Amino acid sequence: MNQEDYDRLRDKCKDCKDSCLCEVVRCLVNDCTGPTGPRGATGPTGPTGMTGATGATGATGMQGPTGPTGATGATGMQGPTGPTGATGATGATGMQGPTGPTGATGATGATGMQGPTGPTGATGATGATGPSGGSFNAAAMVHDETNTVVPINEAIKPSITNLSNGITYDPTTGEFTVPQTGQYLINWWFNARSKNTNTECEPVALGIELHQTYPGFNLIAHSSTHNRLSCCDTGTISGNALFAANTNDKFRFVNTSNTDFQLVPNDRYSASFSVTRIN
Repeated sequence: MNQEDYDRLRDKCKDCKDSCLCEVVRCLVNDCTGPTGPRGATGPTGPTGMTGATGATGATGMQGPTGPTGATGATGMQGPTGPTGATGATGATGMQGPTGPTGATGATGATGMQGPTGPTGATGATGATGPSGGSFNAAAMVHDETNTVVPINEAIKPSITNLSNGITYDPTTGEFTVPQTGQYLINWWFNARSKNTNTECEPVALGIELHQTYPGFNLIAHSSTHNRLSCCDTGTISGNALFAANTNDKFRFVNTSNTDFQLVPNDRYSASFSVTRIN
């Protein structure tokens, strides 16, 4: 009921002769609500409606845990071993041949006549033994501080003897002399500048050799610069050697390069070597 209908019924009820109708109108006008009656019985359930359309398939769920590993099946029976082949017959051993007769012993040759005994040579003079010559601590150390030029195939002659204990050194020849038969260890280095004067200034390696000079000539060791040097370049020649020597053997270093070289002081020293008897 809208507001207009409501107002019309209210006005009509003012002079209403029908008490029942007026009561209804009055009730509507005054919005009277009577008491709620008892609840009626539940009606029967209506028929089931049609099945709705199937919804979209949901996302796949997470994979469940892996079940336990089943028991290992029984091992099958081993097949039978095949038969062993027959062993071949051993061949017969041949008969040993007879031993041949021993040959006759040859006649002994005649003994030649002994030649006359030569005269006994004169006994050479015994060389001087340096201090502590019989000791295993025989040693020497020598160095140089000059810028001396060393020609090809000439001896290198360091000028300063730092130590001489049994092993002697002669700076005028560049030779050192060992006092006793034994084994010796020598270490050396020389700081040298190439004096190559050819017009093309072709790079050359500088090298030295350690020679035995008495009682015979023998090469003991060789060493050289690691790189070829151009004109006026400087390099270091270093090395070491272990050698055997007899009493009073003499040794020296020689320039075996294809050019002259000049010793060059490196800070202070231009050359150094040391010799020690070790056995």
